[in-house]
Amino acid sequence: MPERHITVQRRMSASTGSVWALYADFPNLASHWSGLRATRAIGDQTSGVGARRRVELKPMGSMDETVTTWEEGRRIDTQNQPSVSVPFKQAESTLTLEPDDDGTLATFDYRYVPRGGPIGRFTGPLIDKMLTATFTDMLAATEEVASRTGSGR
Repeated sequence: MPERHITVQRRMSASTGSVWALYADFPNLASHWSGLRATRAIGDQTSGVGARRRVELKPMGSMDETVTTWEEGRRIDTQNQPSVSVPFKQAESTLTLEPDDDGTLATFDYRYVPRGGPIGRFTGPLIDKMLTATFTDMLAATEEVASRTGSGR
């Protein structure tokens, strides 16, 4: 099954520092974004390469994410280990933040391999649509919280 690829971008009015502060709080994404049921750290490391978190998805399912790249203030990559209740075998993400005038250009890139062999070819576009909406909402929610909290300014 070929890998699928989604990229979502958002120009945010919030500063790069305030947006980074939310994503750098790696184990606590669900406290900033209601698109997840819960998130929590796995182990003692909560930032940097090797940090891990359990992500409880809505409406069901979970996955463990491990940070593979951490460029302070700029980029976080994760390797995702989905559970059997998630419709893909494996996934990776890259979040990049770039200063953009008085705000931030956020880019979220997601690559995944659907489950289901040939059936995955048909479900892939539906999953893409769902994930695009989910990630678009995540970036919008992040901008709202970062603009309100203003940390890092």
